[in-house]
Amino acid sequence: MREQPTSSNASNAWSDLHAAVRAFVARRVRDAHTADDIAQDVMLKTQSHLASNAPAADKLEAWVFRVARNAIVDHYRARRDGGSVDAVDAIAVEEPESTPAAELSQCIRQIIQRLPAEYAQALTLTDLEGLSQQQLADRIGLSLSAAKSRVQRAREKLQAMILDCCDVERNRAGAVVDYQTTQRTPKYCGESDVCGS
Repeated sequence: MREQPTSSNASNAWSDLHAAVRAFVARRVRDAHTADDIAQDVMLKTQSHLASNAPAADKLEAWVFRVARNAIVDHYRARRDGGSVDAVDAIAVEEPESTPAAELSQCIRQIIQRLPAEYAQALTLTDLEGLSQQQLADRIGLSLSAAKSRVQRAREKLQAMILDCCDVERNRAGAVVDYQTTQRTPKYCGESDVCGS
């Protein structure tokens, strides 16, 4: 007989999530007291919104980390007058798997399949399956320069489609910090929630 969840189990899960959020914040905010405050605020904000605005249970962790990331960005924006904003750019580093970048990567796979076949093949073999451009050229019977050109054009087309699909926020290094779906998203990703909401 399966053991029923208890309030103790829920409390332990919440404590584990709080610890993960605290570690996430601490990697991005140097001052330990400030990191504690931000993490505590995130958990309080999360609890206060659970009743009315919480996502489905399987997306709760990603939602909490999005709240945490936004809180860190707000923290650094409030301090902009006194220093560099480079720390804001560091927020995307070492994010857990359930993040906007990971969510967006699932949508990108669908978008790649909407490219013309030769471009979809080039990106699938190189960027998704890890073939070198020389290996791509050998496999599909092109010269190396033609294979490189095809991959470059495919990446340009993919980027244009992504930017038309979603509003993507990147840091200075080009890493995805956040994204928002738009009314155009279903054109590329269908009506599913693959790209989040």
